[in-house]
Amino acid sequence: MPKPSPWSVALVASLSLSLAGAGLAAGAGAASAEPASATSTTSAAVSPTAFVAPNGHTYDLATGATDDPQAAALVARARTFLPADWQARRQASVARLGVEASAPREALERAIDPTQYQCSPTRLDAYVDGLLANIDYSNLFFLATTGALDLPTYDAILFGSSGDTRYALQRDYRNELTRSFRAAQTFWDTDGSGIQLMAMHGDVMRDEARMTRTLAFLYGAPESAVAGLASMIRQVVASDPGLQDGDNPLFTLNAFAFSAEGETDPVVAAIPDKLVFGDGILSALEAIGVGDVGPRAVLGHEYAHHVQYDKGLFDSPLTGPEATRRTELMADAFGTYFVTHKRGLALNTARVLQAEQSFYQVGDCSFTSAGHHGTPNQRLRASTWGSAVAADAQKQGQVLPSLTLDARFEATLPEFVAPDA
Repeated sequence: MPKPSPWSVALVASLSLSLAGAGLAAGAGAASAEPASATSTTSAAVSPTAFVAPNGHTYDLATGATDDPQAAALVARARTFLPADWQARRQASVARLGVEASAPREALERAIDPTQYQCSPTRLDAYVDGLLANIDYSNLFFLATTGALDLPTYDAILFGSSGDTRYALQRDYRNELTRSFRAAQTFWDTDGSGIQLMAMHGDVMRDEARMTRTLAFLYGAPESAVAGLASMIRQVVASDPGLQDGDNPLFTLNAFAFSAEGETDPVVAAIPDKLVFGDGILSALEAIGVGDVGPRAVLGHEYAHHVQYDKGLFDSPLTGPEATRRTELMADAFGTYFVTHKRGLALNTARVLQAEQSFYQVGDCSFTSAGHHGTPNQRLRASTWGSAVAADAQKQGQVLPSLTLDARFEATLPEFVAPDA
């Protein structure tokens, strides 16, 4: 299965956390696998995955249920453009791309005891709250329920190319990220020549043709059938000032590595390896004060995922949240090893760790979520370890083979995830 490994927490989960004012149970962002009924957008009952927004209405991203008449009407209209089993089709397509955990998400046994770990609202949460402040909740729910919030991500994976100017990196970051990417290609003992470095932009939300082709894949429907939904999304995005005509960073608040390594689906297997930076994540890094080294540290993390793809390091006896936490902490460690190593980017270690302490606040306490990345403290421990391995090497010019670095990481992993409350 392809594994696009996002740097940030899942956007819908972030939205749920911000909207609810507290962490939402596993299942946030998942859609019901059952065909939609004509009345499923209104419900007086509050499910375990529902949240009450500041406007007083209840929204459930898992079932599509809401007591907000405007939001219910939007979702009901959207369904007229979709097949009856639209939610199941969307889940299947997302699973094909590996963007989210396959849905419906079932209640998972707790892999970690949250009472043993430090976690609290972060600067990223505050930033997301600011992005949400002026958006109409009815429109936000409609976009989240139909998958429209993630259209720039799906578009970049399916149709983006480093040779297409529509996916060019932001001018202010282009040279820095390109140089860092090339340095990573020569630093690691893997073949990264086929990886495309590119961007995703919110302008997809202004392009009905691009939205239509992406929706057609997402819902397994002809473009003629979903063109009406693309038009509807365009109208909503254009009419809500808070969405900034698609330029609200929420649409692109991510960076991720994608690989179709081992994929048997011919459509997905044909997609080249990618490393994608969203405009939104660059804006977020700038907003929380780490715009100087943050983008390069994120690139180091995402390139580390490609090292994992190449060396088969995603495989382990762990499952569920613990498995994801392991791969993410490994990418934190490998990424920091690269950006602080004298033969890597040779960035100032103290500044890198200061920056990482800030942006690793994207670490989460979603202990039962299959997308659990590790707590902020765990992520910082892994990164500090990576920089120490680079600094303590007997031969400072030597780059450890990736499998040797992995063996050392695996031996130290229990220390990274030890309780810290």
